[in-house]
Amino acid sequence: MAWRIEPIPQAPTKTLDAWCVYEVPFDGPDAPWTRHLVGFRVEGSKGQVSSPVESFDPVTRRARTRSGQVYELRIGPGFDAAAFVVWSTWIYVNRIREALDVTDEVESLLRNFSQ
Repeated sequence: MAWRIEPIPQAPTKTLDAWCVYEVPFDGPDAPWTRHLVGFRVEGSKGQVSSPVESFDPVTRRARTRSGQVYELRIGPGFDAAAFVVWSTWIYVNRIREALDVTDEVESLLRNFSQ
């Protein structure tokens, strides 16, 4: 399940460093899988997992989620211990048994638009 590619002019409400993107069966096993941003949130210096991403703008590196939040992906993908703890708790609470790491796909898309 990919998200819609469209302009997101709204200023970001959350900025992520050391981010990654996972696709999971958040809405149930028979529904399309959703993508979620995971990373170190600059504002507040803590780990963050987004609600399902609805649309993405690779030019501005911004994503709008189902909850209406706008995230901006800074720098590049990476690992952050605080984000991993939040992600581990999130998948446990939401009873997620499968997750597909699509970070490389998103990073490739960003590279194509930054050239």
